[in-house]
Amino acid sequence: MVSEDRDEVLSKEKPVTIVVSRQVFPGREKDYDNWVRKLVAAAAESPGYEGVTLLVPPAGKTGLHHVIMRFKDERSMHIWETSYIRQKLSHEADEFSRRIRQEATGLETWFAVPECPELENPPAWKMALVTFFAVYILSVVIIKLLKLIPGEINFYLETFIVAGLLVSLLTWVVMPFLSRRLLRRWLHR
Repeated sequence: MVSEDRDEVLSKEKPVTIVVSRQVFPGREKDYDNWVRKLVAAAAESPGYEGVTLLVPPAGKTGLHHVIMRFKDERSMHIWETSYIRQKLSHEADEFSRRIRQEATGLETWFAVPECPELENPPAWKMALVTFFAVYILSVVIIKLLKLIPGEINFYLETFIVAGLLVSLLTWVVMPFLSRRLLRRWLHR
């Protein structure tokens, strides 16, 4: 019975995806193509490897090259990431390309455009301006709506509700709409 429980726990592990993005130096595309073949062949030998997808810019255009690798679970991904061959290949690629690392830690996560990862974040002043007006308008609307509830609401409960609704609406509704649809051109100009 214990082994059945253990098998069930192991089967709940989630697949992991790694995205390797590189800017290939002009004239070194052939070196990159040869390197990708070696990388994919080496990854295929790694335990838990499940496949790869390559995203390249259209012919004749520059841009980021992406290698998207899938692994069975986090442990498999860790084995690959810490392997000697992966590290060796990564250093080899530095001769003809530059690794692009993307991190998002603050407001810029609201302004990222998933279908165009190489797009620069807007200037901080534009992000702050859009965020300020979104927070202001949402705060006014939420507070006015809460005033429609009959009876007196505890100040701390009201503040908790406002904060929860504000963060949720900003994260999943308002900021994606404003930054990716309504104001996209202005933000990235």
